[in-house]
Amino acid sequence: MTRLIINAMLAMAVALVSATTAFAAAEKVGAAACAGCHADKADSLKGTAHGKRLEAIKGVAPEQACETCHGAGSLHAEAGDTKEIFNPGKALGEKASEACLNCHSGDRTRMFWAGSAHDGKGESCVSCHKVHGGTDLLLKKKTEVELCLSCHKDVKADIAKRSKHPLRDSSSKTGEGKMTCSSCHNPHGSRSEKLIAAKSINDKCYECHTEKQAAVLWEHAPVKEDCMTCHSPHGSSNDKLLVVKVPRLCQSCHMQGRHQSGTLAANSAYATGRACLGCHSMVHGSNHPSGAVLQR
Repeated sequence: MTRLIINAMLAMAVALVSATTAFAAAEKVGAAACAGCHADKADSLKGTAHGKRLEAIKGVAPEQACETCHGAGSLHAEAGDTKEIFNPGKALGEKASEACLNCHSGDRTRMFWAGSAHDGKGESCVSCHKVHGGTDLLLKKKTEVELCLSCHKDVKADIAKRSKHPLRDSSSKTGEGKMTCSSCHNPHGSRSEKLIAAKSINDKCYECHTEKQAAVLWEHAPVKEDCMTCHSPHGSSNDKLLVVKVPRLCQSCHMQGRHQSGTLAANSAYATGRACLGCHSMVHGSNHPSGAVLQR
């Protein structure tokens, strides 16, 4: 039994060495040779970001452009076997991204890709981008929002709700298109949760809602901790993107059934059924000397 295992391991080692030797023996044949069979693919590269920049950025001669991503093609050209050439579009996960990261690794926006939410789920560069054809960011869909929503169905439902950020796809008749997904998220990875393109969720919100960032005399703790404690950023059926309606939202922290001042009876309708904002209107904090309970 031991001898069989050893023989099997030796056979695998020989096969691996043979395959490595064969791969190493491949030589570049030039884009003209590739275009002899793949003219459609060669044409689809023209005019794209890759087609325009390969030579300028990497010093790659036009006749070698195909092999920059696919590797040396002499063995493939001779045998016509797809196993003898690398195709990033059909590779899986990390292997597919390796070819792209040979050029796109120095960009700060991609430094957190390894281990990111998308990388961890087996996604790769070619999950969203297409090298041949495409415009702008070489996306597989017409727009960025359309691409993201093809996977994130829950967000697609949220942005259709009445209270929302102006995120709808601008290609739609009902779309606003003032924001895209990358206005808040970095799909290539982030040091923050939820792929937020900032140090924290609050920092991202403050980029637009600057008036909420100012220091105040009387702070409301949930506001400083996390905007998402009260707000649903992709959309809500409630006003102002609130996760639930007032007073239920307030009572999720402030004990239900009584008013904390003790001035109202337990379970009084005035304590549990009224809008807290009628009195406590300064929910984001107050600078008034008498604003300790956020009433002014």
